[in-house]
This record gives sequence, structure tokens and C-alpha cells, in this order.
Amino acid sequence: SNASTNTDASSNDQPKKLSKNLEQQPTLVELRGVPIHFPFVPYQCQSDYMSKVLEALQNSENALLESPTGTGKTLCLLCSTLAWQREQCRISSTEMSSTSNTKTLSQSSQSITTNNKNAHSQSAKSTPTIVYASRTHSQLSQVVRELKSTRYRPMHAVLGSREQMCVHDRVLKNVKDNPALSINHECSKLTKNRKCNYRNNLDGFTGPSPETFTTGDLPGTQPVLDIEDLSTMGKVHKVCPFYYTRDSVKTADLVLLPYNYLFDREARSSIDVNWENAILIFDEAHNLESFASDATSFDISGLDLAGCIQEVQRAAGICSQNSHYAGGADDGGGSQVKL
Repeated sequence: SNASTNTDASSNDQPKKLSKNLEQQPTLVELRGVPIHFPFVPYQCQSDYMSKVLEALQNSENALLESPTGTGKTLCLLCSTLAWQREQCRISSTEMSSTSNTKTLSQSSQSITTNNKNAHSQSAKSTPTIVYASRTHSQLSQVVRELKSTRYRPMHAVLGSREQMCVHDRVLKNVKDNPALSINHECSKLTKNRKCNYRNNLDGFTGPSPETFTTGDLPGTQPVLDIEDLSTMGKVHKVCPFYYTRDSVKTADLVLLPYNYLFDREARSSIDVNWENAILIFDEAHNLESFASDATSFDISGLDLAGCIQEVQRAAGICSQNSHYAGGADDGGGSQVKL
């Protein structure tokens, strides 16, 4: 079923103070039982929007959400969805901890350790991955900027093409008329034989520290990086940003990608995401119809048509010359192929 936005939110959906000292925590509000950190005290339309997002998530519904330009839709989507995800993680961890505590004291320490590890693994798997899709990488960069303005620092991955992320001098030096095709070919050739030092250096690489970038992130957290930041990371640490982001998807709570990674079956299958346990967000969804049409369309020029006609005529001539193979050798006449 579908949920859509409206402005007649019930009184239960109004922001609720979580602390008597609201002046010290002006960004913490509660909507539909979920505490949400917001960069500032949200306007009423923003509270209504986030309430509808939470309603769809809590009821496992599809939602078509609309709000006027300039009302902070992207910020509302990120904060409400990440807050809900954090709450789901807390609930799962609590349930796993409760289950672990019911184990009898007669269990060995080794068994208890194993059960705790399994509980943690199951908790991580039970928390849905948020997949945030936008039409272009420039729009995704805007999403990253909005994420930087929040207090949320989820494990995340920003996916892009080799053309946008490759930092290997040799590969970039051999770029020809078709940059994307040339870079893909050179990259595949080097990585296949483990001759790409940037790719090899990812072995044991744990990711950049917040101190490497002026992002204001706390030590021990993953800094929020866009494609340009990832390229800088690759040059500084001599690692491949393209394969780094691909590896990051496995543990990511938030995956940012362009539409084509979802519409193209081959590209979609290469993303290590459990789609049955994922929250899929299409930003600027009014672009979906035209994008889907473009993704399943192709152009053919007059030169292409002329070449096709020429090839058909050539094939028809060959078949005409060899028509006796189809007709048989005797004059009694078998069937013949006529073009």
C-alpha cells in the first residue's frame, strides 16, 4: 500500500521534548516514538514530512512523498530514515542481549562467546540497509553535504564509476576517444593480473581517519566523503577509491548511488546488498519515468540503417546464388527459398 504526505498530522505526530533542558538540546525531537537528531528545530512541514516517512517505515509500506521546493526534503529523509534505522538496531541488540541472558549458567565460556558472536551477527543482518538513489552524481554530492550537516555518521558507501574514481596514472594516461571504455579495459587488465598497486594496497587498509579531512567528524567515526573526497583519499593513501567503495557496501548502513545502478540488472547484481531487507529511497522521483524510458531506449542513425540494408542485400545475394542447396538436385523439384 502507498502512503502520501499531507499536512493534517495528528497531535501524536508533533515534536515532543525529550529533555526539560530543550535549550541545551534543540535538535532532539521525538516523532512516532522515534528520537530524531535534527540540525535545528524543525518547521511544522518538516515534522509532518518526517512523520510520514516513519509511518511508511514502521508499517512496511511504500510512500510517495511530496513537499515544496526549499523545505529540506533531503535532510528530512536522511534524518528520519537514519533515526529509524538506529532505533531498529537498538531494538535488535536488546532482543539479542535478552536472548543471550536466558542461557543457563552451565554453558561453557566458549559456547557463550560463540552465541554472543552469532547474536551480534544476526543483529547486524536484521537491520535494513538504506539505499539512497539519485539521478546524477552531482545530486548525490548534495545528499552527502546534507549528511555532513547532521549528527548521524553511519557506515556508508558512495558508488561511482571507474571513470570518476580511478586515480591510477597509467590508466588515466591511456585514455582514448571513449574514456569510460578505455578506463574499464585498462583497469580490468591490471586488476586481473594483480598489477594495480592501488587495488593491492586495499589489503589491510581500514579506511581514512577523520583527521585526514576537515569534516569535523569525531575520532573513531567514518568521515562522510563524497566522490571528490574519495579521490583525494585514493591519492593520499595510494589506494583505489572504486574498489574501496565496493568493499564498503558489505558493511554499509547507507549506500548512495545513481539510478542506473538499480535499473541495470548487471550493475545491480554486482552490489552486495540484501534487497529483501533494504529501504530504497528514490530522490527526485519525478525523474524516474524519463530515466526508465532512456535506460531501455537506444538511438540508431541513418548510417546504421544504411549499413543494415547493405548487409541484408549481401546476405540475400549469397542465399540466391546457393539456392540450389535448398531446392534439391532433381528436376522433380523440391521446395526452393525465394528472397
